[in-house]
Amino acid sequence: MKKLVCRKCGNDQFYVVSVNETLCKCGARLTRIGDYRAEWPPGWKKHLQLERERQAEIIARISILKREIDRCLDKREHIRFKKLTNELKACQQLLHDPKKKSERQLNNTDGKMIT
Repeated sequence: MKKLVCRKCGNDQFYVVSVNETLCKCGARLTRIGDYRAEWPPGWKKHLQLERERQAEIIARISILKREIDRCLDKREHIRFKKLTNELKACQQLLHDPKKKSERQLNNTDGKMIT
């Protein structure tokens, strides 16, 4: 359950005036749910940043794979084409469903793990 805090001052202690009205220590009368905001757990910004970096890496990898697939089609390399399309499908699956764990882990050209 998330902790509610005052939208104006960030305080989390309230006095109940009536059934639908509370009073914050800053003096603001809070009557609607929009007067409050949820307090996020500690470390959520770091987690959000790491998730965005992971998504950016996957998007960059997808772009590179599409270019490589185009080159393979031009040179008519069927074996490499199949390998790259399978890797592209896995990257797209990771991008669209991040909670689902992939059975295989993807590595980029430097050997660094993407997942």
